[in-house]
Amino acid sequence: MTTLLTVPAELVPRLHSGIAASAFAVALFAGYASGIWKDLCTNAVAAWPIEWFPSVSATIGDHPASRSPFHILIALCATPRFLLLGLQWLSHRSKTTGRTADLELAVGMARTFSCGGWVYITSRDSHTLHDLFMIIYLLLTLPWMLLATSASLKPQTRRRRQWMMYAFVGTLPFLIWQYYRHSVLRIPGSYTTYAFFEWSLVVWDIAFDSLAVDDLSNLKVSLSLASADADSIPTTPQEVDWTTDEITTGLQAVAAYLSDVVFALAGSELALLANLSPILLANRNIRIWTQSRSGLIWLRSSTAIFGLGCYAAPLPILRLVGVVIGTGTGWLAVLSPLMRIKGGREARAEAQGISVLLVALAAATLLKHVNSSINPFWASADAASGGWNKTGLVIVALSIVELSNRSFGLFPGAPSAVKDKAIPTQPASIAVAAGFGALVHLIHTLATDAGTIIAWTWTGYPIKGPTLHPFGGAVLATIAFSSILSIDGRLAAGLAALGSVGLYAFPNWSGFSSGLIAIVGLISSLPGYLQTVSGLPPAHTLGWAMAIYGLLDVISVVTVAYAFVPLGNLVRERTDLVLGVSCLLIAAGTRCARPVPVSDRAERRIRRTNRYSTYSVILLAAVSVAHGCWKMPRTQPVPYSKHRIFSGGIWTVHFGVDAAGRDSQYRMMELIRDMEVDVVGLLESDLHRMVYGNRDLTRTIAEELGYYVDLGPGPNHHTWGAALLSKFPIINSTHHLLPSPRGELAPAIHATVDVHGEKVNVVVSHNGQAEEDPLDRELQTTELARLLRETADTPTIFLGYLVTEPGEKRPAPYQILMEDGLMNDIEKADRSRWCEYIAFRGLWRIGYARVHESDITDTELQVGKFLLPSPGTKAVYANDEEMYWHIGETDIPDPWKMPAMFRDEGVRGHHYIVWIGPVYYMPPEHSGLQLYGR
Repeated sequence: MTTLLTVPAELVPRLHSGIAASAFAVALFAGYASGIWKDLCTNAVAAWPIEWFPSVSATIGDHPASRSPFHILIALCATPRFLLLGLQWLSHRSKTTGRTADLELAVGMARTFSCGGWVYITSRDSHTLHDLFMIIYLLLTLPWMLLATSASLKPQTRRRRQWMMYAFVGTLPFLIWQYYRHSVLRIPGSYTTYAFFEWSLVVWDIAFDSLAVDDLSNLKVSLSLASADADSIPTTPQEVDWTTDEITTGLQAVAAYLSDVVFALAGSELALLANLSPILLANRNIRIWTQSRSGLIWLRSSTAIFGLGCYAAPLPILRLVGVVIGTGTGWLAVLSPLMRIKGGREARAEAQGISVLLVALAAATLLKHVNSSINPFWASADAASGGWNKTGLVIVALSIVELSNRSFGLFPGAPSAVKDKAIPTQPASIAVAAGFGALVHLIHTLATDAGTIIAWTWTGYPIKGPTLHPFGGAVLATIAFSSILSIDGRLAAGLAALGSVGLYAFPNWSGFSSGLIAIVGLISSLPGYLQTVSGLPPAHTLGWAMAIYGLLDVISVVTVAYAFVPLGNLVRERTDLVLGVSCLLIAAGTRCARPVPVSDRAERRIRRTNRYSTYSVILLAAVSVAHGCWKMPRTQPVPYSKHRIFSGGIWTVHFGVDAAGRDSQYRMMELIRDMEVDVVGLLESDLHRMVYGNRDLTRTIAEELGYYVDLGPGPNHHTWGAALLSKFPIINSTHHLLPSPRGELAPAIHATVDVHGEKVNVVVSHNGQAEEDPLDRELQTTELARLLRETADTPTIFLGYLVTEPGEKRPAPYQILMEDGLMNDIEKADRSRWCEYIAFRGLWRIGYARVHESDITDTELQVGKFLLPSPGTKAVYANDEEMYWHIGETDIPDPWKMPAMFRDEGVRGHHYIVWIGPVYYMPPEHSGLQLYGR
């Protein structure tokens, strides 16, 4: 090995910081010197001189005069930046245990590539991509700073880096607030303040990396020419530890994950990486800090401020960032107290907190149930959508005050240390970790809403199984009592598996009973797992556990969303596979579980805590059952229309989240109420999935306005969901999965409703994807036509999602449905439809309207108004002229009219579209109903 050149390693961070600082400074100077300063300061709200300082994004990307020198200099910065990552990895790895330095390197590499994204894709090129890479960069900066700070070689360096990290984090809330003032409140001058905070982040970032000089002060970088001499191969243990095999393996894992999983999705799914935050516990300093009083206070405060407090942020992307930070710190706050590590091997279990954690799960589920299936503390809720956000923040603040004044004492009784031989072998610990991840996934899937297992087993009318009220209370009581059950781990795993199989395979009472058994098995498995996990190497175990948890979460979504994910067809409709694999992992982990023993003193404290937990569980169960009985319907729904009139509507509600990222159930309720819709079909309505928070989209509308509800095919049938709400009694309903050989599954409900004493059929359906699978849509509509044709003598309305142009010929759905299904289009002249359609037969159609959705969803509410034929007669139109004969609103009786509040500009963003108001129709003379209802 011949050395050609040797330089001090500390030159690398100096070079990196100097070039980076020069790049931004030159860009700023070029913007001023070239005469474009006023253009850089101009924005959509205000211009120079009100806005007198440009943002970073504008400076480096809006104009060639400043962009070009910046791009040249920042490209020169790449080499020292990668060298800095490598040198820091070498110096820190020699000092830390495990693979913390490997993680630091991986985070640093990902952060560097995301930096390239936002500096080379400017806001003018693609605002979305520029912002996305910027957000990723900011999200990665905090773990990068934490890792680099904890691994710094000198105490003085650690202190300096901590101050830089605090400055960086402390600047973020002010940055977000000023961005809100600028972009939402549109206050002139806020842009300049925001720009100052953005430039401050650049300064803290560059200054932080410059402190690597201290860590590298005793290292040198050599450029060497290697020979083939075997004697030059390193042989000492220290040298062998740095073989490239180890580096390559780690980087291959990261690269495979990024390329095969992350980049195959849409971008926001990167937020799932927040679940991997427990891997930071690999670092002993971080681990000790998270278990300290100040560490726990900081973590819980961060969870509250970012995870809960971000509800006040105006933009969904800002709330996403807040939830990501809150989730990451929340996992650390929950899991780090469960372990005490000394010397890297001795473990202590904070078993006392386990029963409290399980009771908290039961309480949270009850709180969500009481608030109409909306967790009132979620960032997606606010005061207008059922949120209790400020109350939640007050409760969290009080708990943090209590924690700060608690005697430490945080780990009372100091459980006895576990010897090395009690720690399972590596394969066994991996099994425990995988089982723990699968357990968290199934608890998240089945036991975080009282209505989920009911939705899985619901089959329609007449009712043959449990209803939400009162049996949701039974689900909540089961969750509560399961948290204090003492069941052998293997028996609990067996119950979880047996119950999951029954829940998936059987409907109605059999499936519901199986679901309760599954909940008992899952929740009673958790204490044993937590005690075992507390005695294992934290990063190794929790890293694997959270990775398995995230993977199962993604796969469970792909069972329905397979058409939108590469290789998604491999798990199409395979919820059974997800359940089976999860139960096997839980069982395998249980066989390897070895609960950590505790001291006699700790055991006494644990028994006392469990006694209080038992009292809490009894109270929670009593409240659950009482609430379920109290919410049982005591009066029948009252239709809006009388005189043998009723209205039917169809609305694709896009999973109950509006354009602002808020829960939209209350806003949906207001429009349905004000439009006085008696029978309404809601599409894309199945929210009993992990990805949608396990919510019941129909609860607020049904309970506040009074409707009978049919949920349609449940989550185990792999559709996006179709629901029917009716002011009239539902006599009978059947659920259908329409033919879908290639694309997404299409749900349908075929119901018979008692409308003013007459039987009327209602069909609600959602065809598959827009243009990807035309054969599926043809087959689906053919099946719908068959169902409609079989009851040709019964008055019928169709409320559905067809994906076709009006009048389009076969094999498009329009002609198939209307001709083969013996149905009439509600308005042939409405040529602007594509997805939603209303059709009818055996009824006199008297009105039709389309109401703008505001920003609740992406599809309007369509409503038709109908008259039942006179008793003993049938409604038959002689021809199209007779059927589509329009009449003015002034010439019809008042009961026929639709609400006037949505004319012109309307209310709350809702107004009539296509026409200036509703379209009205006069039944033909032979109906005898021209003046009906006057």
